[in-house]
Amino acid sequence: METNSENAFDVWANRFHQQFEEGSRLEKEFRLTRTIVLTARRWTTYADGLVRAATGHTRARWQTLSALTFSDGPVGTLDLARRMGLRWPTLIRVLNELEAEGLVDRARDETDGRLRMIAITPQGRALVDRVLTILNPARADVLSVFSDEELVTAERVIQRLLTVLVARDS
Repeated sequence: METNSENAFDVWANRFHQQFEEGSRLEKEFRLTRTIVLTARRWTTYADGLVRAATGHTRARWQTLSALTFSDGPVGTLDLARRMGLRWPTLIRVLNELEAEGLVDRARDETDGRLRMIAITPQGRALVDRVLTILNPARADVLSVFSDEELVTAERVIQRLLTVLVARDS
């Protein structure tokens, strides 16, 4: 099934099949990765716009807080960066801002004083809860066109791709 973005791509990408033979494995791989990238960008832009308009917080901030809510307790900075797929210096800037606003606490690790442990505060958790009241209905609306089985299958395929990429990045 072609989407409007695929049709638009085929209209302006006149020389596409000079690089990728129609129906080939290379064409299928290119189209899949292109679609994943475009979809991720569009969703990110859409979600960021909704949350920023309602809360004033950037995606980097609320995604960091959200990642912390999935942990049982404080998380090391490097571990948090790995979980989020970020580089450590990028995360430090965001953590500095969040700590200054009282949304996270940072403390030295009791077993290794060189490490800093990050914990979400009640104010940070309240912000995540607010973000969820914005994103959950938006996600449900956007994904309502898919059956439960399609959602599970799509997640499984994309998760396999992510697993391969993470393994190659390690």
